Amino acid sequence: MTLTFWQLASCQTKKSVKTIFISVQKDTATELNQTKIYKLKKKTINSDFDYSKLDDIDGNVKDTLNLKNLMPIFEPISGRYNYYQFIATFKGRSFQKVDKDFHDILIIKTDNENKIIDAYQYTLEWAEPPLQFDLYKSDIKNLTLKTDLDISALKLTRKDFWDEKDRIHKESGRLKLE
Repeated sequence: MTLTFWQLASCQTKKSVKTIFISVQKDTATELNQTKIYKLKKKTINSDFDYSKLDDIDGNVKDTLNLKNLMPIFEPISGRYNYYQFIATFKGRSFQKVDKDFHDILIIKTDNENKIIDAYQYTLEWAEPPLQFDLYKSDIKNLTLKTDLDISALKLTRKDFWDEKDRIHKESGRLKLE
């Protein structure tokens, strides 16, 4: 039996996601109108984004809208990149005019030189359908991931939007890798 190069290549086992860092520390919220601090919560290698879930948040939330059902959408799958997950905890004003803690998740995919390939940002407490409306994506290329990076450098834009004026992410924040 003769095997072609492509048959041999497809027989190679895919490396599984390997967690390099994880933090379960509860963070204190930044105050209203303060710069958000995106703290590193997880770093993995041999990873990628699960684009099928990111491209259909509404279709991937189970019966109840809560963190337990939302977080798997932002978890890495097996791939060939580095994956970083950041959470910014901040005080915000709800649509009911109540100040409360909110959480933005930011996931970033990099190559082995830490050049950003892709990134997504989402407010985990977003409760108005379509949920996809609050998902922002970065198409920035050749930017190196580093601590204190201002998230405005990611040039995040809404994937789905109703008004062109509301398409660009306008909030500020800084990444903390340690």
